[in-house]
Amino acid sequence: MRRVFYHPAPLLRRSEVSLEKELALPPLPLRKLSRRQGERIMDLIREVMAVRYRELYGTILGDPASVVEANPGRGVQIYLWGLPLGRRLPLRAYLAGFTLKNGVPINYIEGISLFEWMEVGFNTFYAYREGESAWLYAQALRLLCQLHGSQCISVYPYQIGYQNEEAIASGAFWFYRKLGFRPGRPELLALAEREERKIASLPGYRTPARTLRKLAMGHIFYELPGAEPGAWDRFSVRNIGLAVNRRLGARFGGDPAEMRRATTAGLARLLGARLDGWNAVQRSAFENFALVLSLVPGVARWTHEEKRWLLRIIRAQAAADELGYTRLLLRHARLRAAILRLGSSPHKRE
Repeated sequence: MRRVFYHPAPLLRRSEVSLEKELALPPLPLRKLSRRQGERIMDLIREVMAVRYRELYGTILGDPASVVEANPGRGVQIYLWGLPLGRRLPLRAYLAGFTLKNGVPINYIEGISLFEWMEVGFNTFYAYREGESAWLYAQALRLLCQLHGSQCISVYPYQIGYQNEEAIASGAFWFYRKLGFRPGRPELLALAEREERKIASLPGYRTPARTLRKLAMGHIFYELPGAEPGAWDRFSVRNIGLAVNRRLGARFGGDPAEMRRATTAGLARLLGARLDGWNAVQRSAFENFALVLSLVPGVARWTHEEKRWLLRIIRAQAAADELGYTRLLLRHARLRAAILRLGSSPHKRE
């Protein structure tokens, strides 16, 4: 902490925060920390999480050499970092972090992106939830979108109450809804709109916990200007994993090593790639893409430029800075269409 921020006026209320305006602000200046500084920051968040019996993949296994700091004002410092080589996700890019207010850790953050879509986890520690949480959330999104280039933000069901009674008790769904998020499933959007009409017409009405649990059965979304409306509503990375596993059982007798060998050789042929000089991390990234793209018909018909960019993307995922990978993904429209189609499924009623 460099200077204590004293509030000369009442705290900012949720109704005073516009995500649209905050996300349209200029990029936040970033300060890159040294590895030693990054290790101190990550030790701090591990201590903070451990005493609360909480654990996050990115705080336990994050890369201290990748820590950056941003200062959006009002005594706030946001720290974010990525994952080290060998710990990264098969397709998505990952950022984790936390916020300090006047030097006090008050929340933790997770942003997991693929193309322009990003799933966000955000949890403010109980004691600080009336302390400008909406504004703090907006600044976290602002920084995550700045780094990942995201235009579609989604919040997974656990955050709003699915198998999470803490979120039900706090009315988490309405926190996001009043900031402009919408349910991705049509029947849940209709339910939310019915509840909004009740709230408007019945003074003192509060949404019952059983209804909040229904509303928490699907992802909610916020789309920035320029996003394709509804494009990611039915997408789940889990659908891709399940499809790979079905192919594993049907074509390879449940032998994952054989599937990796065969799909890697097949993609290398299609792309004209020689993997002899690739290191272990690069080869693992190539194998992961090969597993997925083996489910995509017509890759052989992609243009030479599209294949060349695909190789650049795979190499970038195994580079020191994973943010370069996210920027390259945004430039490959055909790969985006293939992954989006593969991971999307029809809406199902629960």
